[in-house]
Amino acid sequence: MADTDKLHQAFERFDLALRQFDAALAKRAQGHARLSAAAAEAETLKRENAAMKADIKKVTAKADDLARTGIKAAGKIDTAMSRIRAVLHSNSTE
Repeated sequence: MADTDKLHQAFERFDLALRQFDAALAKRAQGHARLSAAAAEAETLKRENAAMKADIKKVTAKADDLARTGIKAAGKIDTAMSRIRAVLHSNSTE
């Protein structure tokens, strides 16, 4: 009977070792899954960042174009106002 008890205890220790090994593997797999998910998220963020940079470049270029157009328009308005003043001034002195 002592041999059977020793064998039973050995099987219990072996079973415990297997469960611990399985738990360690599961934990490691979970860690790898988290790392993979983090890597995928980082890659997604890199792509989004690049897309946003491109969008910012486009918006900045458009804003520059609009600013130049506004300056040109203001110059033309000033010229037109000067001509109108000149016409009004010449009509008032006649």
